[in-house]
Amino acid sequence: MPSPVILNIYDLTTQVNSWTYWCGVGVFHAGVEVYGIEYAYGGHDYDVSGIFATRPREAPGAAYRECIHMGETTLSASQVQHLVQQMGHHYKGNKYHLLQLNCNHFASDMCMQLTGKPAPSWINRLAGLAVLFHCFLPGSWVPPLQTPTAAPVVEPTLPVPRGKRRAVPRTNSKQRLLDGNPGSDEDSATTRV
Repeated sequence: MPSPVILNIYDLTTQVNSWTYWCGVGVFHAGVEVYGIEYAYGGHDYDVSGIFATRPREAPGAAYRECIHMGETTLSASQVQHLVQQMGHHYKGNKYHLLQLNCNHFASDMCMQLTGKPAPSWINRLAGLAVLFHCFLPGSWVPPLQTPTAAPVVEPTLPVPRGKRRAVPRTNSKQRLLDGNPGSDEDSATTRV
């Protein structure tokens, strides 16, 4: 049986939002409510998931503003839990970035996964504008931007003893490495290690 998916939106600063909300911008927090649990994302210092669960409309440190019915999901409660665990691999606490990977990015991604529709763009419009005009903002207001890299992070490997060689995929495309599927194309070769 389908379950409703609700996007709960909060004011992080009611003074600013009372003036800017009507212009389509504001400082917002968002969480996704499904099966009576609200999921949101926040930062911390550890290389583990930054996704957390709360009671609906009770996000810590924020004032509830409104909810938007995003649609319904056909996923079961356990499938939603599995989805949240999978999303936690990308939304790690130490990867949180106020402008580039925040709670609103998470909420939009989760809504997309559950209903096929992203969250409305206005919930994260201020962050998008701040990225666009980052060079004009004082450094104390915003964290440095994280520039995307085309080079994958390669972890050091231990030498393989003779006689215990294995085939390792080699690719000619950096994009396939970024996609996390280096050996899927027909033009990839193997290298003996």
